[in-house]
Amino acid sequence: MRTKRLISAGALALSLVFAPQMAWAGPDRDTEWVVTGQHVDAPIPIWHADTRSFTMNTINMPVEKTVLWLPKAWAGSGAQDAKYQLEVPEKRPDLAFLGPEHSVLNAAPQNPGPNNTPIWAGLGADSSVEWAAPDEFDGSTYTLDLINVDGPGRMEMFIDHGDSVSRFLSSHDVAYRSVYNPRHTHLFTTFTQPGRYQARFRVNARSIDGKTIYTSPIQSLTWQVGGSNPASGSIKDIHEAFAAAPVERSDGAQARPSLTLAPNAQREHPGDQHLSEITFNSGNPGDQGRLWLTVNGYFLTEEPVVDGRAQVRELLGDDDALIQAVFIPEAGSGAARWASTPQAFSQRDRAEVRVTRSSSVIIEPSNPDPSPVWDPAQISVSRPGVHVSYVRKEGSEDQYTVQVQADDPELRAAYKVEFFESEYDFSPWCAIEGTLGKGGIDVQHQDLGACIGQPMYMKFTVRPHPKSLASMTTKAQEDVELSSSFGLDLKLKMWPGGNTVEPTPAPTTQPLIPTPQPSASASPAPNIPDTSNDHAADELKTNPVELTHGHMDLRLRADSSSPTKYSLVLKDDSLTGEKTSVMRSIDSVTWKVGVNARFTRPQSLTDPSYDVLGAIGESSYVLPETQNPDIVWPGVSTEGIDYSVFPKGIDYEVRVLESPKDSRVAFFQTGTFGGPAQVMIDSANPALSRIHTDSPTHMHANWVFSRPGRYRLQIRALDGDKEIAAPVSWIASIHEAAAKPEPSSPSSALPSEQPTLAPAPSVSASAVPIVPTPAVSSKPAPEAPTATPAPETSQAPVDSPASSPATQNPPAPGAPALASSNAAPSRSSSPLGRVSAVERLTGGQVFGSSGSAQSATSADTSPAGEHEEEASTSPSDDAQETPEANPIALAADSPAAPSRSPLSRWWWILVAAGAIALGAGTAVVIRRMR
Repeated sequence: MRTKRLISAGALALSLVFAPQMAWAGPDRDTEWVVTGQHVDAPIPIWHADTRSFTMNTINMPVEKTVLWLPKAWAGSGAQDAKYQLEVPEKRPDLAFLGPEHSVLNAAPQNPGPNNTPIWAGLGADSSVEWAAPDEFDGSTYTLDLINVDGPGRMEMFIDHGDSVSRFLSSHDVAYRSVYNPRHTHLFTTFTQPGRYQARFRVNARSIDGKTIYTSPIQSLTWQVGGSNPASGSIKDIHEAFAAAPVERSDGAQARPSLTLAPNAQREHPGDQHLSEITFNSGNPGDQGRLWLTVNGYFLTEEPVVDGRAQVRELLGDDDALIQAVFIPEAGSGAARWASTPQAFSQRDRAEVRVTRSSSVIIEPSNPDPSPVWDPAQISVSRPGVHVSYVRKEGSEDQYTVQVQADDPELRAAYKVEFFESEYDFSPWCAIEGTLGKGGIDVQHQDLGACIGQPMYMKFTVRPHPKSLASMTTKAQEDVELSSSFGLDLKLKMWPGGNTVEPTPAPTTQPLIPTPQPSASASPAPNIPDTSNDHAADELKTNPVELTHGHMDLRLRADSSSPTKYSLVLKDDSLTGEKTSVMRSIDSVTWKVGVNARFTRPQSLTDPSYDVLGAIGESSYVLPETQNPDIVWPGVSTEGIDYSVFPKGIDYEVRVLESPKDSRVAFFQTGTFGGPAQVMIDSANPALSRIHTDSPTHMHANWVFSRPGRYRLQIRALDGDKEIAAPVSWIASIHEAAAKPEPSSPSSALPSEQPTLAPAPSVSASAVPIVPTPAVSSKPAPEAPTATPAPETSQAPVDSPASSPATQNPPAPGAPALASSNAAPSRSSSPLGRVSAVERLTGGQVFGSSGSAQSATSADTSPAGEHEEEASTSPSDDAQETPEANPIALAADSPAAPSRSPLSRWWWILVAAGAIALGAGTAVVIRRMR
């Protein structure tokens, strides 16, 4: 049994070294926007081209002017429907970073409840950064770095994949402090205690010549976790209010104030059993005033004291939290001020605790386990080797354990491993990405089922943190057999000399684009839509387009000329052939999906609701609800719509008009940590054909296509049975080259396996993307910093010194030998099939931001990633970068891998030379005939 602690004020007087100035600005009366109950991306990096500097926004407002409020919210009546809570499940060691099993956290959910409640928070980046990256930053790389978090508990940000998680940022684990080239992402943000948190961020990038580090000022994003609306309080500074309040009662009444902490006895909502009841009693039923509550000294909530009493119910942490109550009586009421002695309590406590002792001091904010500060001036990298190794899991043909390890444990970097059919392929068949934090190692699991059966072109890209002396480096190897164990080694290119850090500019004082004007009242701005890109998407695009990657939403919008008429459009944030987000007519769009969307249902998803994925072990094609940068990421949205005119809400009805034989289409959201899925669309069940919303909504879910081929889908909007927007259809091309021919459809036969002559893969002058420098903003921006030149020894990163093949880049301890020891198993006869390189070259192109075909070789398919090869090397260059360190070699007793003839690989050169010679000869003959 734990001993409860009564803590003196003096013992808690120390505050964090980096505690922000506004630690006591609890009620946000002066905050321009309290964001809650809606979709919000924060922080969003902004690039100022005129001053070559960064700042950060919450959507379109500087982060300092906003507060994200996480209140209580519920959905349905099930035990899992407390949307603001997250319970750590049993037998998930990968979730140990969240706390003990069965501990319950305050959580901003990855998938929100109705009305996007309690809040749907994520990350993102402004198009100004995405477009600047290829021309301005080394390796097109920039990072959003978490410096530290000042708050009463721990904060974690991660994506839940059902049977696994991807960690993003952590207040206490400094291995997770950087997001590389942040893209539009929805994720969990959890807090171990309620109260006020200030997460301090910085954006960093290295100039393309390597001489300068561009860095933003440190800016704080505030989270208010639990409590009442922080904009509704009347106390701005509790110290001033306490000092001004009467010390003794003036009415002569006898009163003994008290603070009572107890397990919540009410069961009105799901999750109520985890709450703690916090009750203040002034001891006199005639007293009126305000109650200020803190957790570990951090503001929690301000509540009215009515008839001498105030009560709240909050989700305290699994660990003890120090609770203090401060009573400020109403002027002229005759009551006296009172502050309780801080009292320890937690969600695990079952016995009531009553505090009557008073304190003359309000304790300062002090986390007993403070968040460490991570903000290095430079990251030293003394050993440039990085290794990726694959080991096939026992008893499996296509499931692998992937380990990426750096020789130098101090290396911080993002990495991506891709497998192509050939070096000329535009989109990877299989890919995995991750980060190396402190310790320089990362271990993941990967399904390579789509790539098994033939040698692959393997590409390994590492993007070091901008503050390190290493530059983005890519290494590639052809004819890699996906055997029981294989891998690839890479030596980072290094910048000579040291880093010169740009002087930190002051944050911009005005938003870069028009912002919603705050209401004169203290209430938060209601239902402000996601306008982060809408200002650039007014014109409706109707030209046919194939979309292969990026974020997009099927969206209802009002007709600008007739606001009572509505239509369905596609909001396209992929920057395919455009400089910013655009609105497209749905019938002009094709979702082009390749073999990399193949997904095999794992053993962990056993609930029958996941039968839309087929049986366990079966494969289908899935467009995941969390973004994969190599696949389209479509969602649905009704943001900005006035629901008051739609009494039955708005339904999106989705029908399948055309599809391959015996196929199935579904749309579902994964249950938390692999719990039951919420299936909204299932073509095998006519009763499941609608996505229902009763408030402005932005939603992502898994789109499932059971077989390869061509699908035509139709969507329309309804209010009950009343049509709001007419039906429109679009094409989903799901790895069509692998679709088996139907007897009744001769035209759908597979192309011949014998390659035919086709134009060589090249980029014409008209197709070369022009990356514009962002126009100088007319809005105020930070003053231009003056860069101090670094010691200039070279203007380009240099390759690390090569060593003998026997000593260069030794494998990580315990890593497998980098030689194929077994022939790859034959490809399954699954209908998922395969596609030739010729078919992929002519039909599977990824179109870059200017519409030209680009090599999908970067660690990101954002515009920054699409131009990454301009700052690095081409696949063929990579293969020749360090020929003496070829890490892949077939063992002497291994079956020979199918070889590719140099003649077949370079046939187009011979054809072109022949054509030139033939043309020249013809010209000579014509001249002689004259």
